[in-house]
Amino acid sequence: MKPAKTETIVFSSALYSAEAVRLAAAVFEGRAAISLSKAAGGLRADVTGPENSAGDFANEALNQQCRLDLGLKNSRYASLLSTKALLSAAGDKPGRR
Repeated sequence: MKPAKTETIVFSSALYSAEAVRLAAAVFEGRAAISLSKAAGGLRADVTGPENSAGDFANEALNQQCRLDLGLKNSRYASLLSTKALLSAAGDKPGRR
């Protein structure tokens, strides 16, 4: 078994939200030790674990950021559909006004 190694990654706040990086750290719990701290222009992650843990963690942070971005876009559509469903249930028809 290879010894654990520590690598540092700095996630730019222009690309990654703190929430996405924290979610990735939660997913990685048990696989690697993740220490998060503020850094100039973003968030610093010290990743201690087996080989390529830092790369896998960076990939998970990207996945979490994509999920958050997609959820934000989809919530607008869900809100629109809910509004239309409520108006329809109330008997309101488009163009009636």
